[in-house]
Amino acid sequence: MRVNPYLFGIAVLVIFLGTVFSAQAAGVWSVSGKATASGEKIQATGANPDEIKGWMTIGEVATAYKVDIKVMAKEFGFPEDTAPSKQLKDLESDKFSVTTLRDWLKNRQAP
Repeated sequence: MRVNPYLFGIAVLVIFLGTVFSAQAAGVWSVSGKATASGEKIQATGANPDEIKGWMTIGEVATAYKVDIKVMAKEFGFPEDTAPSKQLKDLESDKFSVTTLRDWLKNRQAP
């Protein structure tokens, strides 16, 4: 028995995408990384710098970790008047990255 290749391709897509969309609808799969599987927004809590992601804003991180944006700006060499709504990934430079920010915050939290 031969299966029409077009029909087979369509069946594979329907099965794959149906599985993904069904899992998202059921709340067990999140693809953005900005929300949990149940749809709750992921936020910086100030407890663990490893939770910081590049899509988070400098304002969210500053508030969660109780650090003034101007202090971070001086440390990492970006403008002091940087808007709190600026995403961390947009501030990347030779001196600043999400990884260096995490390390810096870990050192500040160490007793």
